[in-house]
Amino acid sequence: MLRPYEPLLSIVPEGWGVIGALGGTAVLMLAGGAVLAPAMIAAALMPAAARFWADPRSGIACKPRGVLAPLDGTVIHRRECHDPILGREAIRIVVRTRFWGPYCLRAPIAGDVMPLPPGVHAPGVSRIRAEDGQDLLIRVTRGSLLGSRPVMVGVGERVGQGRRCGLRRLAREIELIVPAGWRVDAQLGQRVRSGQTLLATMLRKS
Repeated sequence: MLRPYEPLLSIVPEGWGVIGALGGTAVLMLAGGAVLAPAMIAAALMPAAARFWADPRSGIACKPRGVLAPLDGTVIHRRECHDPILGREAIRIVVRTRFWGPYCLRAPIAGDVMPLPPGVHAPGVSRIRAEDGQDLLIRVTRGSLLGSRPVMVGVGERVGQGRRCGLRRLAREIELIVPAGWRVDAQLGQRVRSGQTLLATMLRKS
């Protein structure tokens, strides 16, 4: 049985339902003697759907101390802030998603998926701890992930940098909260690519 975040033939499980529905619609239209044009439109949409729900493996960057963009989009915010979830000074980076970008959410850093602190209720937030013990938060600020955490990997499991760790679903904006002192490399208005563009660089603890 496939786990929720494992693709089948490089297409995420949610995508197969849409692709199958389009293919079935085209077949039923042709079998029912419908006008050829609608059936051709349904069939033509199948490659577009396959691309949208694809999990491409090529082009993924490897930056050991880098923070990669988790999805395609545009940087619309980068500013120091107070992180109420972990009670620390931090930097907030917000990426507005590109609708036709890949459906997959990629891990910005390598690390372990951690639970939120006891007593903290923060829906739509995931926490990843790097090897040096520093934490990065991923939060949905606009849109919906249908009630799930952005990172679908189970708490206590490890994610690899740039590897598929979840789905962006209806999320319109994704927020990364990193410790204060990390260097922010992304510029406001910059277009970023999932698993490729460097957003920030982790600096070692002093």
